[in-house]
Amino acid sequence: MLMNKGLPPLEPIAAGELKTDHLMTHPVSLDEGPKSDDMFKHKNDGCVRAVLRP
Repeated sequence: MLMNKGLPPLEPIAAGELKTDHLMTHPVSLDEGPKSDDMFKHKNDGCVRAVLRP
């Protein structure tokens, strides 16, 4: 069982049972990483949370 101390089990997330898409405002590819860092730093385009996706 995957566990993080003080956090809920990760299996539902890994299995796709618990949706987390609403937690990010800007999903970006790894290639867009540097751009997303600047976007977050300056809060461009309403960026609250950029998440890198492989």
